[in-house]
Amino acid sequence: MKLPAFACCIILGCLCVSAIVAQTASPNLPIDPETKKLTYRDVVNQEGNPGYLYDKAIQWFGYYYLNAASVFSVQDRVNGKVEGVGRLRIYNNDSKTGLHTEGGLVTYQIKIEFKENRYRYTLTDFNLKLASRFPIEKWMNREDPAYNPSWDTYLYQVDTTMQRLVSTLKEKMKPIVVKKDEW
Repeated sequence: MKLPAFACCIILGCLCVSAIVAQTASPNLPIDPETKKLTYRDVVNQEGNPGYLYDKAIQWFGYYYLNAASVFSVQDRVNGKVEGVGRLRIYNNDSKTGLHTEGGLVTYQIKIEFKENRYRYTLTDFNLKLASRFPIEKWMNREDPAYNPSWDTYLYQVDTTMQRLVSTLKEKMKPIVVKKDEW
């Protein structure tokens, strides 16, 4: 059964529009109910004492960030805490021209705390780096007269970067399994 060319065009058009909307729609971001700020936080059960978990986190910082030393603001092994300021670039993608330009730099606070057999990470205080602070939570307000559709893309980029950060942190915090070569 052949579909008329017009029907094929409509179906393809709908698929393209839905793909664009899915890519640019604001992700379901974790907003802290008390502070009303974008906050990624979780307690992860992981075998190990606080010192061991601290060492694993420091290794992860070296793995994830190009210059981990520039991120750290607190490295406290005794009290089981690492804090710092991370940065991520956001980009504009022009679908018409295919042009990929820089949209700015977002800074965020990262904090990892350690207790016996668990650690807690907190990612918060996301701000677009300008002359003054610009909390990116403003990008979620579609009623703002200054609303720009590219804000949804920026939020998507921040969310996917934070999801990747969290997944690599969890993976690198796991103990290394050494397989014995028994033959």
